[in-house]
Amino acid sequence: MACLDTTILIDLAGRNSPRKEQAVRKIEELAGKGQTLATTRFNVAELYVGVARSRRPEEDEKAIKALLSDFEVLEFNDAAARLFGSITGFLRQIGKPAGDMDVLIAATAMVHGHSLITRNPRHFRHIPSLTVEDY
Repeated sequence: MACLDTTILIDLAGRNSPRKEQAVRKIEELAGKGQTLATTRFNVAELYVGVARSRRPEEDEKAIKALLSDFEVLEFNDAAARLFGSITGFLRQIGKPAGDMDVLIAATAMVHGHSLITRNPRHFRHIPSLTVEDY
């Protein structure tokens, strides 16, 4: 099971860029392995930040809705909230804090038993027990 970070979702929605090609290849690889593909509600929220900043918000929102229709959206629950607190506390204790959104995404993916697929693995490198794949 694979949880798609915002980076790969943005790249999938891109227009004929090398990053889009890389993202499509990664999705094909995961699907070929029979992986369930999902994203988190937090990644969806980050996409809507892009819509709010867009010069073409209506067009971009339609594209996001079409893209997301292919994936399950993982919800944040009490187990994820507890894991978020544990991870954040640990990262602060070792002097390697991470952004709250990144930890929220990681905790949600982990609670649902997913690895995380991202173009920015360094954002997640100190989170224990999180399986991260880049592309």
